[in-house]
Amino acid sequence: MTSSKIATEPSLGDVVFSIKAFIAAMLALFIALCFDLTNPYWAVGTVYIVAHPLSGATTSKAIYRLIGTAVGGTMTIILVPNLVNAPELLVLAISLWMAFCLGLSLLDRTPRSYSFMLAGYTTALTGFPIVASPETAFPYATARVEEIALGIICSAVVSRIFFPRHAGPVLAARINAWLRDGAELAIGTLRGQGRDDSLVSAARRLAADAVDLHSFTTHVAYDTSDLRDIVGRTKVLQQRMVALLPIVSGLSDVLAALDKATEGASTPAISQLLGDVIDAIESGVVLTEDKRQELLALMDKAEAEGREQQQWNGLLAHNLTARLRDLLQIWDDCLNLRQDIESGSHHDLRWRRFGTSFDRSPIHRDYGMAVHSGVSVILATFVASAIWIFTGWPQGSAAAMMAGVLCCIFATMDDPAPMMLKFLYISIVAIVSAFVFEFALMPLIHGYVALAAALGLVLLPAGLLMTKPSLTIYGLGFCVNFPNMLTLQDRLNLDLASFINSNVAIIVGLAIACGMTTLVRSVGAEWTAYRVLRSGWADIVAVARRPDGADFTRLLYRMVDRFGLITPRLAMIPADSAVAQADIMRDLRNGLNTIELQRYRQLLARDKRDAVDSVLSGVAAYYQRKQKRRDARPDEGLLNTLDNSLVAMVGLGRNSAVEGARRSITALRYTLYPDAVSVLPAAACGSKNQLVKENAA
Repeated sequence: MTSSKIATEPSLGDVVFSIKAFIAAMLALFIALCFDLTNPYWAVGTVYIVAHPLSGATTSKAIYRLIGTAVGGTMTIILVPNLVNAPELLVLAISLWMAFCLGLSLLDRTPRSYSFMLAGYTTALTGFPIVASPETAFPYATARVEEIALGIICSAVVSRIFFPRHAGPVLAARINAWLRDGAELAIGTLRGQGRDDSLVSAARRLAADAVDLHSFTTHVAYDTSDLRDIVGRTKVLQQRMVALLPIVSGLSDVLAALDKATEGASTPAISQLLGDVIDAIESGVVLTEDKRQELLALMDKAEAEGREQQQWNGLLAHNLTARLRDLLQIWDDCLNLRQDIESGSHHDLRWRRFGTSFDRSPIHRDYGMAVHSGVSVILATFVASAIWIFTGWPQGSAAAMMAGVLCCIFATMDDPAPMMLKFLYISIVAIVSAFVFEFALMPLIHGYVALAAALGLVLLPAGLLMTKPSLTIYGLGFCVNFPNMLTLQDRLNLDLASFINSNVAIIVGLAIACGMTTLVRSVGAEWTAYRVLRSGWADIVAVARRPDGADFTRLLYRMVDRFGLITPRLAMIPADSAVAQADIMRDLRNGLNTIELQRYRQLLARDKRDAVDSVLSGVAAYYQRKQKRRDARPDEGLLNTLDNSLVAMVGLGRNSAVEGARRSITALRYTLYPDAVSVLPAAACGSKNQLVKENAA
């Protein structure tokens, strides 16, 4: 049997998921029919929309959907009765509301964003169909909220009662996998392999996983597992994961610079230190106090041996030990936090160097794309509404409704058009299937049990498609559209004209959405990645220009978040592209070093800030050039500025502010110019060595 066949064959878990979703859908249909609800097919479709293999994810998605539906229904009650006599204004109001809600959804970027998007397009779903009878706005909107709630409740109950799969243990397994891969990345870097393609790819994958875990944690809060009560510790662990990546990346830079400076012959203390740190990470246990003091003593020895070789080597050794301290503290925190998650304990954390706790982690927000997506929704809705109004099409409201809805659903993609076309194709298949089912089979069906059995023949196989990532769009599109196109009611209504009219309108609306998206919304992965990169460069410029208010930790999380956003797009970008060749992790390290330099600058006397100011101006100028020309490289002027600043900093003493500023400038130098000859002038070395002797005396 080939691997492709194995990959597509459903597992037992897939079959269980499809059966559970079908049971929940039929339960919702049965209750809706018993209570003679307005449109029972709404409840059936909702079950498939919120269905998820994890019970916690099902609950969170269901709650967000209910909230969004209620808000959208409220807007329908407000807008339709008041604007029904001015069709143009009504279309404009609904379009603007959808665009506004979609923008909020795209900027939020958490599972909660689903509420915002639902609030927008629910108004279209409940508003456009009742423009001819505005007096029904309240009962119609209320009926939708009721039936959405019914579908949500049925889905949640069945998901939790029958073979529930909790999100908590899945999250714990993913955390263990991340830490295992993170340990391999750190160990490989300490062994001098940090620039190997395999480790570079591993770092990108870990960044993307960290971004995904941030969203996945939201589901755990709605779970019934024991992990639900320690979501806060899980979020702190994710913050440590994020902090680990630039630390490890920085170690790769400084080790490469040390190897170049020493011509491959590192000092005995550094060799022993690297070996001990590798052993500590491989052991998978938290450092004892004795081992910690032993490593600190070894770090002091490594710095001293570096200074004895040459001053530049001493600066590099100092940077190496600083990053190793960060690595060990963060790693110990990660191990302690994992234990807290597994056992419910509560350890004190060690890494507090920059402040690392947020109620909400800062993330990248693309306001331009949010506006762009909102405009596409408005235009698609306007075009479909114009066709509906000017042709007097009885069911034309479905076209206006679906045009806006489809633009909202796929707005998170760089180029939604291909996926929207797939949705259009599966909708056509659903219409054909619904036509055969309604006009050939339905007249032969009598009673609820027979109806459920007949629906099972169609929905159970389609539900299996939802479990395969490459086929999810087909399974979801069919399972949601098929019941809606049948317009399942408590009695059979074989109205061919109405069936054709309403379903053709749906296809027209979907086609308009595809066409408008292709014209005004679709962008390439390279274009989106470049926008993300430019945002990071703008942050660095702002940090370098602003003397105070720079927030290390916020920049850290925002830039690693950007790194995670770019990573999945790299596979779709040509290898020779300037964007593909850009090193966002290097930019992150430069940004963090710039912030550190700004912070230490505030601690220096005013007459001793000139060297630091010149470096900050040079960094800002470089990243301003990159914003204008993406392939810009740091010039010789900045290199000279860094060297002159290091020479100037030698005579300023050895207090913590001077040491910190010197450490940041050194890191900027070997990161921006990894191949430059990294040797300070002899005079600087002499004065520095003399200063060391005086301090020692």
